[in-house]
Amino acid sequence: MLTEKTATLKWREVYSLAALNAAVVISWIAYHEYQPVLMEKIGITHLVDFLIIAKAIILVVIPPIAGWLADLIMKKNGKYMIIFTVGIGATAMVFMVVASLISTHHLMDVQAILPFMIVMWLICMNLFISPANSMIEAFAPAKQLPIVMGVLFLVTELLYALEPVIVALVTFFGDTLTFIVGGVLIGGSGFIFHRVSRDEVLQRKTELMQNDRVKNQSLISYVAILMVGLFLGIGKAFLVEFFPGHFANLFPDIGAYGDYISFAILGLCAITGFLISKQIAKANLRKVIITSFVVLFVGALGMFLTENLYLTIITALIIAVGFTTLNISGLPFAIRNLSVRHVTYGVGIYIGASEVITGLFEYLYR
Repeated sequence: MLTEKTATLKWREVYSLAALNAAVVISWIAYHEYQPVLMEKIGITHLVDFLIIAKAIILVVIPPIAGWLADLIMKKNGKYMIIFTVGIGATAMVFMVVASLISTHHLMDVQAILPFMIVMWLICMNLFISPANSMIEAFAPAKQLPIVMGVLFLVTELLYALEPVIVALVTFFGDTLTFIVGGVLIGGSGFIFHRVSRDEVLQRKTELMQNDRVKNQSLISYVAILMVGLFLGIGKAFLVEFFPGHFANLFPDIGAYGDYISFAILGLCAITGFLISKQIAKANLRKVIITSFVVLFVGALGMFLTENLYLTIITALIIAVGFTTLNISGLPFAIRNLSVRHVTYGVGIYIGASEVITGLFEYLYR
């Protein structure tokens, strides 16, 4: 499928993508912190279910659409960054508009517009995800892509593990300043990524387009990528959405610690994934993924079957093992099985599939 021309890892580009993903994570944490607060302030708490469902649909649907459009534009006129640029610019703009709206003393006056702006923000945030992350195939040889994923996973999961600290900072800044900072982070990191990677990525994409003989992508490849994304989402959903509430129900006396155990496990995942990324790069990715599936299944089944404190934590750690190895191997596996003519669309399917179970669990166990 994808040819291997890149001789070495392009660390500047990898670090700029890591910075962009870090900005995205911080923005999501800020969103989850302030969305319920703002909805209560302006009296639209009755729209909570609507926004949860809208978010789930957007997270699943928009990345593949954005990827398909990016591939189509690349095929038509050789321009790859248009969807990325539109997504970054629109997201930063919506951040600033929301900051202006919530700074008014008459929040009830924005009751009609704010839900619309939230939905627009969710769409814009997901426009640039698949175009940005599909670019990793231009930053490293195919066999070293798990190493790139190790770096990206370290950054994103450590930030998720530090969510209580970020929430404390968000609370300190206040709602208006938080949205301004979010807009600056997304706009600034997007600009840096664009500037650092633009020339090399366009050259790489053009070369691959000229040499790629695969015009039609195999349906089996899409199914395999979809399944990997779904299983990745199962791991994330169990650790982030299901485990804290499940822990609280089983052990009400110490249930409040469920969130902190989840954060600690995510931090452990981040460090472990980074440390084992070189070993996974040397392994057979297909075998790694199949093993990850089995580990996730065993951990999830065990979590449902046990009511013992220590065994419950152990099952969460088992899920964490599968989640970590699948994170490091999943996207490289997807890219290896995609023609460059369809790589961004395929990555969008992978990202969208990874959000299906998380969105379902967020609605069921909120």
